[in-house]
Amino acid sequence: MSDKRPNIRSAPYISVVACSRNDDHGGNLLHRMQLFVNGLINQCRRHQLRAELILVEWNPPANRSSLKDALSWPSSDSFRDIRIIQVPAEIHGRFKHSDGLPVFQMIAKNVGIRRARSRFLLATNIDILFSDELMSFLASGRLKEKRMYRIDRYDASSDIPADASIEEQLAFCRNNVIRVNGRNGTRNLHSGDYHEIYPVRARPSGLRALISRQRQIEYPEYTRLHTNACGDFTLMSRESWLAVRGYPEFEMYSFHLDSLLCHAAYHSGTREEVLNDPMRIYHIEHGSGSGFTPEGEQHLDGRLKAAGVPKLTDDEFAVWAIRMRREGRPIIFNDEKWGLAGEGLPETVIGEDRQSA
Repeated sequence: MSDKRPNIRSAPYISVVACSRNDDHGGNLLHRMQLFVNGLINQCRRHQLRAELILVEWNPPANRSSLKDALSWPSSDSFRDIRIIQVPAEIHGRFKHSDGLPVFQMIAKNVGIRRARSRFLLATNIDILFSDELMSFLASGRLKEKRMYRIDRYDASSDIPADASIEEQLAFCRNNVIRVNGRNGTRNLHSGDYHEIYPVRARPSGLRALISRQRQIEYPEYTRLHTNACGDFTLMSRESWLAVRGYPEFEMYSFHLDSLLCHAAYHSGTREEVLNDPMRIYHIEHGSGSGFTPEGEQHLDGRLKAAGVPKLTDDEFAVWAIRMRREGRPIIFNDEKWGLAGEGLPETVIGEDRQSA
């Protein structure tokens, strides 16, 4: 397939890319996904954001309805398009560990990224709500090339009322925050526990400052990017995504693969820009061990071990990230066929009685 730049005049401004399947991953999946879809569409209308939503339906279960039929879809309007791209079970089965891992999340997102039509592409997940301040910024037309936009993630209770307005749902999230995932670490507001990513050190003065400079060991040895929960929000221009060929397509659980993407983009010349509060994303809480949280890490590791599915360790990630910093250039992990570029995948456009392959 061609990576020729689309006609920007006719294309949406932003493509929002996420992946899923109707398998109740994490519990009450369709509820969380419906909140995501409704919230995004309503806010695109409110802020007049010309966007497309690309849902990559990876390895759809044969005994369940497709996402097209399982979710409710709003009527079409001039501000958004919804595309569902299916990756059949036959293709999923080609990958190592496909028996133990029903979705290769980052390969799935690459499928959507490779086929997106917009100037800017946001990779996110199907259990995210966006604050009005963030949506207002996205609709303002102020996004820049050669920028990697990141943001703090606020984890909120899953008891969000489905029939409430988006304003009421966002207010619920603001009042029911469980964790805050920032650059340096994650704070659990209920327990007070703090999971550190980068150490925050007080600056010494006087003689202590001299001694510390002489003895200081750099930590970490890779660039301190805001990679905490980066799989839920990474926004770059189409050119920046294509330059690094998307996420590393390792045949394993997705842990750290999103962070490697951030480091590759940064070392390719794409500058990180963190969007500050009150711009934020809310992540709808789901079952422990179905995704990474500090409290659920052991549960997740046990589940992956039982299924025989590998994940990138902290040390393995650090080797790649340190190498990129030392060499001052990105590592391009994928070949030119990334994102299943050679595959004719079924696509459904919601609101149009049309399916293509």
